[in-house]
Amino acid sequence: TYNLRMSEPFAQPINASTRYCAVYGHPIKHSASPAMQNAGIAKLGLNWRYLAVEVHPDNLRAAIAGAQAMKFIGLNLTVPHKLLALEMVDELDDSAKTWGAVNTIRFEPDSDGMVRAYGFNTDAEAITRALREDLRVEPRGARVLLLGAGGAGRTAALKLADDGAAALYLVNRTPGKSATLGAEIG
Repeated sequence: TYNLRMSEPFAQPINASTRYCAVYGHPIKHSASPAMQNAGIAKLGLNWRYLAVEVHPDNLRAAIAGAQAMKFIGLNLTVPHKLLALEMVDELDDSAKTWGAVNTIRFEPDSDGMVRAYGFNTDAEAITRALREDLRVEPRGARVLLLGAGGAGRTAALKLADDGAAALYLVNRTPGKSATLGAEIG
């Protein structure tokens, strides 16, 4: 295994060719994504950097457009942006349409050379894949205690219900969110 220490240099210094990607959230200080993503980027020898950026929900549309204009590779979205971003990308893939949330945006040129923002949701597949591969648990027929009913929790609950979980027990810091999600599943 490879273990990148924070003091180790990146494979390449930042220069005019450096590409960027980021996670947007509000708050974002807690995010471990930059350390994890930058370790992988360094290991691959890519001239990329992954940033964590505090973006207030009122500024999300402008922040997405800014990243797109600056030719970022893409973005990850965390609390509270996953639902808001549905209306802020040029195109949604089937996962984002199905689960009603965007946690990943990829910027790429279309056939006319215009850079477009494509929205995806990787949360749904991640939860069932992790259950199957890491815990050897099949969602169909399982009884699941789910902690959190926010962006990823909401998507996980919807996916588990769709996959045939026998029972979902929803727990959230704010009980109203659990009740709303329970009604959405029902």
